[in-house]
Amino acid sequence: MSRPSARTLVAVAIVVLLVAGACERSRSGQRPPASSAGGPSAVGAPGAAARRGSTWNDTVAGPDLFVAGANPTEAVDVMPRFSDSSITDAPPLDTVLAGHPQVDLFTRSGKVGAATLSTQAEGNFSGSCTTWPTAHVATPGGPPPDWSVAFVAGHATALPMDSVATLNSQDSARRAADVARVASSLPNDTAAAFRGLPFTLHDAHLFTLPSGDSVIAAEVVRRLNEEANPQEEHLFILMVRDTAPSLGSTSRGYLAAYFERTSGPEDDVETDEVLAGVMLGRSARGLPTVILARDYGDGNSYTFIQRTSARQWRARWSSAYVGC
Repeated sequence: MSRPSARTLVAVAIVVLLVAGACERSRSGQRPPASSAGGPSAVGAPGAAARRGSTWNDTVAGPDLFVAGANPTEAVDVMPRFSDSSITDAPPLDTVLAGHPQVDLFTRSGKVGAATLSTQAEGNFSGSCTTWPTAHVATPGGPPPDWSVAFVAGHATALPMDSVATLNSQDSARRAADVARVASSLPNDTAAAFRGLPFTLHDAHLFTLPSGDSVIAAEVVRRLNEEANPQEEHLFILMVRDTAPSLGSTSRGYLAAYFERTSGPEDDVETDEVLAGVMLGRSARGLPTVILARDYGDGNSYTFIQRTSARQWRARWSSAYVGC
């Protein structure tokens, strides 16, 4: 991850001053099969079965998810129908790539291009370490642009996101304050060691749904700086703007629609990164979806967080874990 800019540090300072509360999804940060999202169902946080046992929908999302590899010319082929329990049955090559599929490339800022994929390297699903197959990314007119995720053409349209790092100081401070207020109000703070510690803001990406509703995807961290065993708590929140202000108030603040937490040793706690936001599906009524990359130190997985109603988002699909 890149070093935070001066504007990000302004936002961090605001969060440090304003936040003293927290919420918790405790987990060690190692291999994820037994993980669970935290928080009550009232804000859309599911249990472990929902996070890791859901079914991929080809009609909506297409046959595969592709994520950027070591460089923009390499795509990691995440074969979505294989779970943690069935990944050893996955073939080393994906038949989808034999058809040289056309894909749309996305980043957090939106759609950045289109490309054709072809087989590059086999996956490995046996032994102590596993890897997905990879594909070569070819674009007309030159090398491909930087990208994060790709879907077979026609299955996704962009939900462009900004970043708090790109805002002026006043707007970044306002967004940081919104995140601080929501984070400090979340229930079920079960990590006693982190209570009372300030949050720092990693980023807060705002995007707008076709309905006009504003959503913020925020990532914040709390740290316990014990010399022998430093600990971290990571909190991911999806916040939606309240369209029904309370009586006597004209303010339309943000409410938590989904949140989850991880905590553990600094060196191996799970970290989440927002890769992109898209509307999934070929129909006019697509599914608003945030794609998360989950890094466990020795491996990773990917998750779709999708909107299910006006103030509800849920984790609807998670890939198998690959790594060591």
